[in-house]
Amino acid sequence: MAGPEANPKIPMHVVIARELEILGSHGMQAHQYPGMRKVITSGKLRPERMIGKRLTLEEGAQELKAMDAFQGVGVTVIRLEG
Repeated sequence: MAGPEANPKIPMHVVIARELEILGSHGMQAHQYPGMRKVITSGKLRPERMIGKRLTLEEGAQELKAMDAFQGVGVTVIRLEG
């Protein structure tokens, strides 16, 4: 990556050492963003409904340890701040 993304806030050496995965979305063509925003703001698409839990980084560590006991539905979001 180039520009501001060249130095991510996420400590990549930890991601690599612990064999973590960073999931997200990449590759949607920029000219499609306005259309996607329109669908989301209209309420036709509600991506927030996919989120099952929102955790702090510390809570995320405990969540990872408990992954063998499936305890919910949806995407778990681990926040790096607050």
